[in-house]
Amino acid sequence: MKESSHILFERLKESVAQTFLKENPATSTDYKQWKGDDIARFQEDLLQKVKGRVSEKWFYTYFKNNSDKLPRIDILNLLSVYAGYRNWADFKQQNSVNDIQQKPVKKHILPKSLFIGLIVLGIISSYFLIRPTNKHVRFCFNNLLNDSDKQIHISWILPDESEKKLTLNDHCVELHTGLNEIQLRITSPYYVDKLIKRKIPSSDYTEQIDLRPDLIALLLQHYSQSDTDNWQKRRKKLQKFIADDAMIFQQLPQKEGIELFDKQDFINQLCIPTGWLKNMEILEITYQNAKVIKLRFRIKTDQ
Repeated sequence: MKESSHILFERLKESVAQTFLKENPATSTDYKQWKGDDIARFQEDLLQKVKGRVSEKWFYTYFKNNSDKLPRIDILNLLSVYAGYRNWADFKQQNSVNDIQQKPVKKHILPKSLFIGLIVLGIISSYFLIRPTNKHVRFCFNNLLNDSDKQIHISWILPDESEKKLTLNDHCVELHTGLNEIQLRITSPYYVDKLIKRKIPSSDYTEQIDLRPDLIALLLQHYSQSDTDNWQKRRKKLQKFIADDAMIFQQLPQKEGIELFDKQDFINQLCIPTGWLKNMEILEITYQNAKVIKLRFRIKTDQ
């Protein structure tokens, strides 16, 4: 049998865990199952309430494992105060081991129907305790330009590494999940690709996200929609940021296929005032050494 002081320390750990769980979320009600984030929140709560701290190594030694030795008396006093007692001596006095060990146990025989009912009730209660609570998660994207949000593609990367497409609605995406971590992949021909990883708290979560515009893609689109008197200046800019061996494709309507351009032909079409590359919509753009090496586009037509 364990010595009385060790039995009392086990009870103190239970009392400390219950105190923490009253105001803080954790992955488990069993403190032996707590991991990095849970331990960090416990350390912060301990520091805030009793101005004391224990290390993560200490937590693993005394809480997650059964140590042969008790912690130092100052730590026992600290944990006792956190649990609502004056000190370790006060905790021992109010939690007498002799009372625990010697208190007679009354045995009651439950009727069979009541016993079965309690089992069913326990199973139902466990289901609702274990089942993850769905949270409302919302990500909104700032400073989107014109209609470029229509070309933003958002994928939710699920734990099994599959991806679920999300719809952007009024510059935001919304999802309901019981997961504690969310990963989103953002791709767009008009913005720099972005991977978002967030740890989600137990409550609903909203965040504003800034996307970085792809300036070259926006410039190409602008050139296709505007006229200028200085065509030579525009031509020099295009020569500078398009690679000589760039692969440039026009996606033709419906199933008509594609049309391939070389660099000079594409630049000429963009620099001719009466050119037909009006209202160009970029579908895909790839860079190498800060130059466009692949471009796929289509010409928007009136609906």
